[in-house]
Amino acid sequence: MLAITLLAACRDVDDAENYTPGPNITRPEPAGEPRNLALGFSAMPAERTTDSYIAAIATAAQYGEIVLIQRAPPWEDFFPNRQISRETLETTRLETALLEQYDHLSLVYAIDPTDPMVQRSRLANLPEGVSQADGFLDENLRKAFVAYTRYIVRNYEPGYLALGVEVNMLRDRAPDQFEAFVSLYQEAYENAKDADPDVKIFPTFQLEDLEGNLGFVHPPAWEVFDIFSGMMDVLAISTYPYLTDLRAAADLRPQYYSQLRDRWDGEIIIVDAAYPSAPVDGYRVRGAEDDQHDYLERLLEEAEASDFSAVIWRAARDPAFAREGTLAAFRDIGLRHGDGANKLAWQLWESWAIRPYQPAPN
Repeated sequence: MLAITLLAACRDVDDAENYTPGPNITRPEPAGEPRNLALGFSAMPAERTTDSYIAAIATAAQYGEIVLIQRAPPWEDFFPNRQISRETLETTRLETALLEQYDHLSLVYAIDPTDPMVQRSRLANLPEGVSQADGFLDENLRKAFVAYTRYIVRNYEPGYLALGVEVNMLRDRAPDQFEAFVSLYQEAYENAKDADPDVKIFPTFQLEDLEGNLGFVHPPAWEVFDIFSGMMDVLAISTYPYLTDLRAAADLRPQYYSQLRDRWDGEIIIVDAAYPSAPVDGYRVRGAEDDQHDYLERLLEEAEASDFSAVIWRAARDPAFAREGTLAAFRDIGLRHGDGANKLAWQLWESWAIRPYQPAPN
């Protein structure tokens, strides 16, 4: 997930109690067969601006019930004897105001300490004085992670809290760091539960890498679930099958997603899904609007049939800044073009969004 400075959060507000930074939205009139599957988007914007970021959360509110906010910890803000920066405080102020404004939205807040640009083989956003070799072994960094976790629980009151993103990739690529992370995760889990016993806490896992098909080829590694036994409230999966050798959505094997139900009998969410509407350099995927539509249809239908509780799509609109490097693989994953024009898959999303949402009882 990108870093973005939320400048709008620094605007003066005369009436803090009625601070509504987002646009007014009109939810579609419910129609059709009820669904238990919540729909949502991440907060990834179409452009690296505050207004675009706000619009991304507003879109999640208008066409879904859940939103993902994901970022690396602002480590230094939470080092012992440090002050929380104005930027962090103002970002919190803006985001919590948006969540209060769109109060039907459930929040997944993902604390994302590793760098996706290098397949999560190292930590992200490290401050001076902390080496990659130390990483999760650094005592100040460990304290900062726990303190930041508690800060998020207390200030955002998320329904879902991810402590670590796609952690199986770290295990494969930096096993010593993964071992240190697991002990830190346990400490943060207990601390967060102390702050709010009802928050659902978990790491997220990357599905294609669990199967050994994402860049670093290896045998399937489903046993990583067992490492978090007793301290994982939800099975949360990210999925980008087009980053393997997949040619088209029609080639996705049967039970690609329903297999997760055989491995976990509790709540399952697809926390981050993406598939492109255009070819992707370096990959076999055909990449076309009809292919993206077919993938989304397959994902939603299989998730619903398997009693998953939510599907979160990475971006409602194509991110204009995803032009080079690793980010280029996500250039065309929006269900709308960057200018807001609908793609074929958007019509499918709307047809699901208007179905009345009736969450399954816990």
